[in-house]
Amino acid sequence: GRYERVLAVIGAGHVRGVQHYLDAPETLPPLQSLTTDVKGLPWAKIVGAGVTLLFALLIAAIAFSGVGLEVLLAALVYWVLINGILSAAFTLLAGGHLLSAATAFGVSWMTPLTPALAAGWFAAFVEAKIRKPTTGEVQQILNAETFSELRRIPLFRVVLVAALANVGSTIGTFAYLIFIFPFLGIDPSVVIGAGFSNMLQALQGLF
Repeated sequence: GRYERVLAVIGAGHVRGVQHYLDAPETLPPLQSLTTDVKGLPWAKIVGAGVTLLFALLIAAIAFSGVGLEVLLAALVYWVLINGILSAAFTLLAGGHLLSAATAFGVSWMTPLTPALAAGWFAAFVEAKIRKPTTGEVQQILNAETFSELRRIPLFRVVLVAALANVGSTIGTFAYLIFIFPFLGIDPSVVIGAGFSNMLQALQGLF
């Protein structure tokens, strides 16, 4: 190397490992393995894809079950309303503007199907246009001593709107999947059973 001697300061807990590699440098792992980021499973994408698939299968089961177009349309309307109302309500709970809540309502039904279109992001964008936060408000957030003080800071309000609008949309999604059949007044076991049976027959008819 360029230098014959190198002075390094390390913690006592690392001495044994460093000494091991100094004694046997051939056991050092490849440099690339030390500098490559370790990526875990993309759980957010997996969960999002799972919810999308579950919703698609649910709607398909209702469509193929023979309950009628009216019930299918009602299922879709409930999807929009439940997601929209809860997302808008949580936006208002965050202290968001009515336009931000309306934006959350209009977008939230797409969020579970396309996570890139998160209702909170759109609601926060509208909120930012209205509140016009500044970078100087970061210090105000750090100096705030109560939650009430934080809520009066436009920048914090925008962040809170983004978070709670997404929370509302998420709750709406799970509420829909749990309560949709009682809302429609139909037996889920009958509808799902008949729906998947008819779908299977339709697929078999294609081959």
